Amino acid sequence: MINKLTLKEISSVARIHKEELSGFLPELGEEFLQAFYKNSLNIPEMFTFIDCENDHICGFATGIISPKGLYKKIIIQNKILFIILILRHLITHPFQIVKMVKILTYPGFSDDIPELLTIAIPKSEQGRGRGKKLFKQIANNFQKKGINKFRISVYDRLPSNGFYKRIGCKLENSFEFLDEKMNYYSYNI
Repeated sequence: MINKLTLKEISSVARIHKEELSGFLPELGEEFLQAFYKNSLNIPEMFTFIDCENDHICGFATGIISPKGLYKKIIIQNKILFIILILRHLITHPFQIVKMVKILTYPGFSDDIPELLTIAIPKSEQGRGRGKKLFKQIANNFQKKGINKFRISVYDRLPSNGFYKRIGCKLENSFEFLDEKMNYYSYNI
């Protein structure tokens, strides 16, 4: 069953995000991700859906109508907590300061193009159509809000590129970010 994310599922979503997704946010840890998703509930243009079966979260997907300034919108709600979490990470990983600055200035979030931010399915639940079901829920939610096209950004090295192509997403362009190739896909509803 697909439902909107509520406070009671935050810990599970953060755990799945950390375990199943690569990138800088998972590196910041579960506590950071918990704060991120908790604060996301207060951003009207951001939405996360979870796929549940018998009170077990089998995956989630997040979309945003207006990603411009996303990190600022998240962090400003609890600046002190985020500063502590980020500083704690940078003290133990000082070489990541440059990476942190680049993440916070991610070029995709300066655009105001609706975006599917995340789909994450635990390995034990993959191959059961859950990703496709969550993708359709995100697309339906965008459509209800009058949006007929959205984008998805994916590291080129990830197998999810094949998933997006199979479900009808079109590769629009590629670019370098944090010394890796990223692909922008678009989906017309």
